[in-house]
Amino acid sequence: MRRAAVGVDIGGTKVLMLAEGPDLDEPVVRRLATGGAVTPADLEAAVRAFLADHGLKPTVLGIAVPGLVESGRVRVSDVLPQLAGWAGTGDGDGPALLVNDIRGALAQETAGLSRAATAAVVVCGTAVGSAYLADGRVVRGARGWAGEIGSMPVSTPQGVRRLDDLAGGGAVVRAAEMPPERIHAALADGDPRIRAVVHAAGEAFGLALASLVNLLNPDVIRVTGGTLGYPGYWDTALATAERHALPELWDACAVTRIRAGELVVARGAIRLAGAAADGQAWVQQYV
Repeated sequence: MRRAAVGVDIGGTKVLMLAEGPDLDEPVVRRLATGGAVTPADLEAAVRAFLADHGLKPTVLGIAVPGLVESGRVRVSDVLPQLAGWAGTGDGDGPALLVNDIRGALAQETAGLSRAATAAVVVCGTAVGSAYLADGRVVRGARGWAGEIGSMPVSTPQGVRRLDDLAGGGAVVRAAEMPPERIHAALADGDPRIRAVVHAAGEAFGLALASLVNLLNPDVIRVTGGTLGYPGYWDTALATAERHALPELWDACAVTRIRAGELVVARGAIRLAGAAADGQAWVQQYV
């Protein structure tokens, strides 16, 4: 058996499992499709199969989920409702930790920042989530649930909608009335209707970024997520954010995409699980 730290990033459309460690020549990654009907049993079976197929023995296991986590359990997940009440899974050997997915990304992306940094991480996948540091401390809120930017109400001609319903990948698919691979093909063909759908979603996301700049006055905003891969989405979002943020606050903030963004949540879950296993007190801000 090869010893490795294992991170599991569970999303609305996929689960990504990552193993890294000195016993491995290179990281081991597996991706599987999920969906709204996925159950805890499905996920536990997927993790067991990943470990068995690659002969892995976890030193730590970090599991990141899209939703509210409280006292080590999923309180609610809009995109994966079957996960409510789930406490994650361990392999019986290495210590396991269940965390919110965006908090995992925050832990990974802010590791090299100043201890006094103010920062935001925003992930735009099927839905939109965020997490923040203020003066080096995680902004938790009254119950530890701060960061649900995807539920931010937005006024539209059709009434008040949530940001998720305007800017997330799920919103783009619904508006385009076709799956992601066909959206990419339509954009490559210059389809004006699909280009307008992606532009509108990018604009909504950019307004949310501008709001974060204006409210938090952060040093950095780091952004990732599969929806940014639609051509035109990120450019529209960035231009919109700059146009609507206060110039002085915008100039003080670096808004950038995360490198290796597909792995950032899994790596953050590993980092938090490892620090928790070592008894490092700072982890309690994140869980």
